[in-house]
Amino acid sequence: MSMDIKNLTQAQARAANDGRSVAENRATRGSDGDGNRRETGGGDQVTLTDTARRLSDLTQTVSGQPAIDRGRVDEIRLAIQEGRYEVNAERVADRLLQNEALL
Repeated sequence: MSMDIKNLTQAQARAANDGRSVAENRATRGSDGDGNRRETGGGDQVTLTDTARRLSDLTQTVSGQPAIDRGRVDEIRLAIQEGRYEVNAERVADRLLQNEALL
């Protein structure tokens, strides 16, 4: 739920949301809390943390991989057609329980 409050600056809104005063927000603007400095005058600037950079690199790496391993799909399809494909019900149940535990 959002509220439209007249005459409220962005700094005041952020301070209200995180429990800090406007003065505290202004005092801490020079650092992002991770030791990364950012410019406060002249214009907006974004500085990514090392974690954000790694996440971005991993995202690009994964997006370059094929979504489907066609060789594996063809291998399983052939095994099903020939009657060689076996389902290990206990293994499937274990994996379902593992996935459920993650939620």
